[in-house]
Amino acid sequence: MKLNEQALICYCEFLENGFFPDNFVIPSALKACAADQFLGFGKGIHGYLIKVGFDDSVYVASSLVDMYGKCGVLEDAKKVFDEMSERNVVVWNSMIVGYVQNGMNEEAIQLFYEMRTEGVELTRVTMSSLLSASANLGVVEEGRQGHALAVIYGLEMGNILGSSLINFYSKIGWVEDAELEFSRMVEKDAVTWNLLISCYVQNGLAENAVNMCRYMRLHGLRFDCVTMASLISACADTGDIKFGREGHCYCIRNNLDTDVVAASMVNMYAKSKEIDNARRVFEYSVEKDLVLWNALLAAYAELGLSGRALELFYQMQLQGYHPNVITWNSILLALLRNHLVDEAKNMFLQMRSAGIEPNVITWTTLITGLAQNGLALEAILFFQQMQESGVQPNTVSLTGVLLACIDMTSLLLGKSIHGYVMRRCYESSIEISTSLVDMYAKCGCISHARKVSNMSSDRRFALYNAT
Repeated sequence: MKLNEQALICYCEFLENGFFPDNFVIPSALKACAADQFLGFGKGIHGYLIKVGFDDSVYVASSLVDMYGKCGVLEDAKKVFDEMSERNVVVWNSMIVGYVQNGMNEEAIQLFYEMRTEGVELTRVTMSSLLSASANLGVVEEGRQGHALAVIYGLEMGNILGSSLINFYSKIGWVEDAELEFSRMVEKDAVTWNLLISCYVQNGLAENAVNMCRYMRLHGLRFDCVTMASLISACADTGDIKFGREGHCYCIRNNLDTDVVAASMVNMYAKSKEIDNARRVFEYSVEKDLVLWNALLAAYAELGLSGRALELFYQMQLQGYHPNVITWNSILLALLRNHLVDEAKNMFLQMRSAGIEPNVITWTTLITGLAQNGLALEAILFFQQMQESGVQPNTVSLTGVLLACIDMTSLLLGKSIHGYVMRRCYESSIEISTSLVDMYAKCGCISHARKVSNMSSDRRFALYNAT
């Protein structure tokens, strides 16, 4: 029996013996409920507190907010929060952390601003949560403000806050700032090292990631599953399959061949077009989670193996795994890569019927796939649907729809996208600039094409070719 379960049994015996719980017992019981996601038990304690009139204690209410947040019931957490007559910094932090942990990042940032308006003292937990929310949303200004406030308030850049800063700068692609924060930290644990290694991998600096792994060993730290997943991903990006196999062997020898690492191995072997080895890694994994199923499915999709992808798609459902948006995205890609446009559109309808909302990758896959299959008008229509659904296009989406602007009838859309690119400061992207030049040339506006080419800050060979 788990310790949290034992704690709750003791709590029940405590009540049965006629004892009245205090500010120490109740928070401890609620903490045990939060740890093991015992929402029903936690609601029972909440009901008991209301009955005996003990729910107005700030310590008890803070524990209720924390419990509901960790169990994913944010409406109840916010209700308790709003009904509190007195709020300390702990309850503000619990509410913000609850929002971040449940993907409600905008709400977390909004509550942070309310917290500042109320004049509540900021702590490292507060700033770490703000930075996490900013990183998840990719909002630079809020994250930079958080960093500035942490410096102004003299908050110690320990492992928690320092790691949050590295994570934020990694997510927005500011690698040098992430390196600077890493260098400023006096004590670095494995989590900190892993964050910077992951930063390098995410931003295409695979060799830096490998070198950082070497430095990590020189500092006497052991590799864990996260380190090995990042290292193997770096090998996949550099195409260093020999070093990747050595990493694979290291994982087996040190019992680090978990599902997270296995997913990276599948990706590495797939990028090296060793799909049979990728399949073996998948089959030899004892516990297969959705991430691992999606990894092999993505491998099949990238290689255009639509038959195998569909087979795996149905197999995973037979074994009780429900496809998420990542799963559907891979299926759409596999079908479009094999010019199975009607099948892809049918799958998209099935995805919507299953209650899965398409994200920016879903729309981008469809727009680009339709354009590449010569269905320019349909690609434009899907782009318009994406905008109507409230999903903001990224640079890849814009490149895809520009590919569909091929004549004078679509020139107006192409120009509006150009305006959007200018407003979003995307014109520095070589891919966007090349696509704009190509679009204007196809639509017969050579002067506009030359103007974009001349204004580009990075006139590479691809841009000259497009001109």
